[in-house]
Amino acid sequence: MRLQLTTTAALAVLALSATSAAAQDTVSTSWTGPYVGAQLGYSWQPSDGDETITFDRNKDGTFGDTVPTATGANAFSPGFCGGRFINNLRSAGCRKDNDATAWKLHAGYDYQFGSAPSGFVLGAVAEGGVSYLVDYTTAFSTTPNAYSIGSRLTENYALRGRAGYALSTGTLIYGTGGATYGKIRNRYRNANNLPFTVNDNSKWQWGWNYGGGIEQKVGKFSVGALYLFTVMDNDNLTVRQFGNSAASINSFTPTGTDFRRTFSKFAYHQLLATVSYRF
Repeated sequence: MRLQLTTTAALAVLALSATSAAAQDTVSTSWTGPYVGAQLGYSWQPSDGDETITFDRNKDGTFGDTVPTATGANAFSPGFCGGRFINNLRSAGCRKDNDATAWKLHAGYDYQFGSAPSGFVLGAVAEGGVSYLVDYTTAFSTTPNAYSIGSRLTENYALRGRAGYALSTGTLIYGTGGATYGKIRNRYRNANNLPFTVNDNSKWQWGWNYGGGIEQKVGKFSVGALYLFTVMDNDNLTVRQFGNSAASINSFTPTGTDFRRTFSKFAYHQLLATVSYRF
């Protein structure tokens, strides 16, 4: 991930550096007007090492129950990990969640106050694209068995406002934030292939994002770098896990035990290089 982040940042820096000669002269063109463009970069998730799975054994809608073994001990005493299980043993650990390359298309409009070249700028931008992030959490039981709940982001869209200040060099420094909408596919599996049901495999979810960036004008184009942090709701997924016929091996009730992740959001960071054509 560090290599790809460094590459993304380097591309943005090179794009800005390539315009340094033009930036030495005062740019008189206002930022007012529409634009279209694209973004390319990298997406990664916050550390989820503390996330766990919580249980509703009597299915009353209240999670936090302890699932006991046949002797009354905690059936999930081996613990949890962020990521997808390797096998049914806690000692094997988990595969790390994947980060991903991100790309988007965007269209927007800016309005510059006062006389160009410098002044305050307000605008709005709509964008859409893909970023194939996957986020898993795993619980390990004493059976032994492992149970992984995962979420995969496939496509996402956003409508953001932005506000900043334009310098006389044709450079715009800005902050941005707004609403986002994305498709999340939920996944579940257990290492011993016990039967289960999932109530919400795929859904569109709302959220929000914010960040900041810098752009440099190059004739009819502008190039820049953008950082965004995005959080979307993902709180409806419930898995009903069933056991097998041997009561001494597992302690799930005959009608199953409900599983849910303790973190009800899908969150990620993005670092993007941007290019826009300005009309």
